[in-house]
Amino acid sequence: MWKCSLPAAALLLATACTQYPSGGSLRLHTDMAEQPGFRAQENPRALPPGAVARDWDAPLSPEAAAKLKNPEPAGEAAVAQGKTLFRVYCTPCHGASGKGDGTVASKITRPADLTSAKYAASGDGFLYQAIREGSGLMPPQAESLSNRERWQVVHYLRSLQKP
Repeated sequence: MWKCSLPAAALLLATACTQYPSGGSLRLHTDMAEQPGFRAQENPRALPPGAVARDWDAPLSPEAAAKLKNPEPAGEAAVAQGKTLFRVYCTPCHGASGKGDGTVASKITRPADLTSAKYAASGDGFLYQAIREGSGLMPPQAESLSNRERWQVVHYLRSLQKP
């Protein structure tokens, strides 16, 4: 059992205490226990007065996605850029032809055949939303691809779906 003398305890208590900068009484050092904390994904700073919050990547409802129109002009340059991006981000699962036969396809649930009638009949907004937010096992590409790049991939997908 430890024995502690009264002077040693007083010395220990005195070194563990501090005084408020404004005067006030002594308090124990609790710097690590009294720190500002935030929940996961909570914005640690309040918006300044007059600021307007903008949430560009808010999830889209299926109805909102159905109303989206592709703002990126269709053309050879957009399709070529979409093809380049598709090969980087989509080919491992969907394959170079978009039929769901990529190199990873045999190791996971078979990816969607993007050339099928189901996807050819879907709107551009549906494809854009699936790229942005992911679908099933497909991870979202919101952080990897800009809005413009996602629309370019949609143009390339449309070129794959042509008979």
